[in-house]
Amino acid sequence: MELSQAIDRYFGKSSAMKVEAVQDQKGLVVVLSGSLDLECSRSLQDLLSWIIENHNGKSRLVVDLGNVNYISSTGVGALTIALTAARRLNTRFLLRNLQPKVRAIFQLLGLMDYFEEAGTDD
Repeated sequence: MELSQAIDRYFGKSSAMKVEAVQDQKGLVVVLSGSLDLECSRSLQDLLSWIIENHNGKSRLVVDLGNVNYISSTGVGALTIALTAARRLNTRFLLRNLQPKVRAIFQLLGLMDYFEEAGTDD
C-alpha cells in the first residue's frame, strides 16, 4: 500500500481531520489540519503506526500541528504511542508548529519533555 492509499484508508473523505504527507531526503512530514479529537485519534494512531513500520530506513518523522486547533487527551495519546514505536525502530519523531492551546495540553499532561520539537531547518 502506498502512503496516499494509507491516508485515504485511515482518514477517508468524510474525516473532519485533513492529513497530508510530504516526503523529503530525511524522512516524512505529516501535516495535520483540524481537530485531533476522540473521533480521529485512533485513525491517526493507526496511520502513524503504519508509516513507522513501512517507511523504515528513514531517519525522521515530523508531525506538523500548525493547523490543529484542538487536541484531546486521546490525540496526545496517539502521538505518544507513535513516539514509542518510532523510538523502538530508531526513527526520530518530532512535533512541529504547536499552537499555544495544543502546547498547553501537552504541558498539562506533563509530556512536553518527552517530545522533540522540530526547528525551522527540520
